[in-house]
Amino acid sequence: MGSVKVRAALLGVILSVGTSWTHAATITIDDSTKGQRQVIDGFGTCIGSAGSQDWFQRAYYDDMACSIMRMDLSPCFKSPYSDNSYNSPWFGNAPPLKIDDPANLGGPEHNYVRTYKNASDYTRDFGGHRAAIAVMGPDIAKNISFFDYDKVSAQGAMAQAGLARKEKLGDFKLYGSVWSPAPWVKIANGQKWGNHQGIMPATGTPFPFIWGGNFAGGKVDTSDTPLSVFDDGTGPTSALTQFARCTAAYIKGFQDKFGVKFYAISIQNELNFPEFYNSCVYANAPEYIAALKAVRREFDRQPDLKDILIAGPEDVLGGDPYSMWQYGGGGNPTHKNLQYLTAIARDDEAAKALGFFCIHGYARDGATAAGADSPSWLRWSDGWKESPAPGIPPNVAGFTAYQKKSWMTESSGEKPVWLEPATGFPGNGAWSIALKMQQAFTAGRESACLYWQFAEADKPATSIECLTSHQDTTQGPKYVAFKHFARFIRPGSIVVQTAVADDHGVTASAYLQPDHATLVIVLVGKNTEAEPASITLPDDFAGAKSLHVVTSSEGKLWQESDATADHGTVTLNVPAYSVVTMIVNK
Repeated sequence: MGSVKVRAALLGVILSVGTSWTHAATITIDDSTKGQRQVIDGFGTCIGSAGSQDWFQRAYYDDMACSIMRMDLSPCFKSPYSDNSYNSPWFGNAPPLKIDDPANLGGPEHNYVRTYKNASDYTRDFGGHRAAIAVMGPDIAKNISFFDYDKVSAQGAMAQAGLARKEKLGDFKLYGSVWSPAPWVKIANGQKWGNHQGIMPATGTPFPFIWGGNFAGGKVDTSDTPLSVFDDGTGPTSALTQFARCTAAYIKGFQDKFGVKFYAISIQNELNFPEFYNSCVYANAPEYIAALKAVRREFDRQPDLKDILIAGPEDVLGGDPYSMWQYGGGGNPTHKNLQYLTAIARDDEAAKALGFFCIHGYARDGATAAGADSPSWLRWSDGWKESPAPGIPPNVAGFTAYQKKSWMTESSGEKPVWLEPATGFPGNGAWSIALKMQQAFTAGRESACLYWQFAEADKPATSIECLTSHQDTTQGPKYVAFKHFARFIRPGSIVVQTAVADDHGVTASAYLQPDHATLVIVLVGKNTEAEPASITLPDDFAGAKSLHVVTSSEGKLWQESDATADHGTVTLNVPAYSVVTMIVNK
């Protein structure tokens, strides 16, 4: 058992030379080539309208040191393709709305929405208006002219701010997800909206529909059937062609206007969830694969887009084996994560088209944060040999079998206090974010971690969707928990193997920084009481000149101290439900 000298109080506990512990968690770290795992690309969130504000950019890039920015790629169109917010009755079409009266809602269909079944139906008369379709031709420059990039100026400013800090951050990656393609490339798929409340659509409204300018639900017509409504001047084209051309043009136009190139995109955010906001469904692997290949072919035709990677399928982690394979049975099941990967691997073109994988850290509902569940992450990373549940086949490979990395690209839902609930296991507060990140990087083998939103400027306090707010800025508990990883683990860092013996509620992860001169170690204490931990440093860090420690626990966030190792061993106290980050410099 090693001993330690600490030059400053570590969470109020002063440890002196010769201090020894019994029953300490013993942590060993292997930074050799054999012990090296995935490379970390970075951290970030999705960016909304606050991204143009200086306080937001400084907190995100300068303090948190995020190096990835995610944005919504649902296309924004100019008039006449966006008039009357796509002819939604919510925006002025007669008769007037009558809030909370399901029997007498506004609009021609007595609903708050505008339904349609396919591209031809999209252009029908609706309240005295006929919606126009922006048909994309073979000339990408002309296609770009259909879009209104002023609507995403905040995202453009945020991307420019990140690119300007690329050297300081170690890298900058712009990533986008399509929440919905243009509405006219979608068709009905038999799904309906569930329950009217307030200004929500009427119960039983069939998808797809327009709600408040949002392109809600439905599925992309992947049949590749030429349609006269999509005549581009050379003849009819298909919805699939239109989707690919529109996606390519929208992205190239953004890059041209703001001078920032995308690193990667996902062609669909949460592809199993039809919602009242921008959303779209790919219920099975063949539909997704058809869209994936169409977009990849179109990107490969464009010099400015051919290097952009496509990530996916951007589905949710869930909490049971069915979330990794499929929901339902019979002739019309809903495919899930690993079934998509299995099908993609069998299609050479699709396998080449998909650059890497991504997943969301949510439970089955796609909205509630998944618990810090290593078995769920292990199913994603390693798959299984034996069937884990009735109706699921054996011998399913996890994502690591395909030699491609995975990003966790969205999670949220935690309350803005350190521990929630106050009694029992606090799996829904800020501290739990750190534990979930720990599991994602170790059991889940993820290469990036992105939260849903960073901050909303118009809210006085941090919401469950965000890490902070303008009021909390860099002091909020959720922000601090995320910062324990994001600030110190730089792009290009390598996750190295950690082994914890007699863990006593202490989990560990370690990251060899790009210069190989710094090692970052993160401990997450998940016990109700403080626990000692003894860390044996790798041989090449045994004589470390500097060990800086940051600790956060209930009521004591971001407490900084220094430590020194004794013959390559550091022993420290891990408070109850805490996060401890140690930066070791040779």
